[in-house]
Amino acid sequence: MIEAIQGKGQHRVRAECDICGHHDVIACDYLRHSGNIWKPNEGQALKKLTAQKWANIKGKLHCPSCDARRRAEAAARKVEEQDMQETAAPEMSGKQKRLIVLALEDAWGDGASRYRDAYTDKAVAAELGDGIRAGWVRQVREEMFGPDGGNEEIEDIRAEIEALGRSFEVGLAEHRALYDGKIAALQKRIDGICDAVGPRAGKVPA
Repeated sequence: MIEAIQGKGQHRVRAECDICGHHDVIACDYLRHSGNIWKPNEGQALKKLTAQKWANIKGKLHCPSCDARRRAEAAARKVEEQDMQETAAPEMSGKQKRLIVLALEDAWGDGASRYRDAYTDKAVAAELGDGIRAGWVRQVREEMFGPDGGNEEIEDIRAEIEALGRSFEVGLAEHRALYDGKIAALQKRIDGICDAVGPRAGKVPA
């Protein structure tokens, strides 16, 4: 959602995430509409937001965090669909199943009930080759080792991404507060000069 902000100084708009409610304030031109009404140039605002990793999905604004989550969930669904298709393929042979079990014994961390390092069903299948499918690995893993609890490296990377996101938001808020403070101070100086000069303010002597 993009909302107009009234007041002196540079035109600005308030962009609010339609998913989580997070908001940012950005500079934006205003366009005159019928009835002498001024409204934000939403096309310009959306272009600036897109450059800042926001997304406009079917008319709904997604902040960078919500859009990253949306893309991750879409990727997970795609992998799951591929696994289901592979599971429906011809059955694995006894030899292939034994290879999968041996690989899982090395790649699976029993204590944490999840893959170690960067292993996944797909990674195990790719490493084994021999026509082994990720869907088969998932089938054997669920049967003999348990449900997928992710893996250590993915969890570490996600935690690092979240920490960087929080740090960025804090820095952005501090920068915005400093920027707004300077703008307000400059506007106050201009108003004071205009009051002192009177009607001649801004005019060049003949």
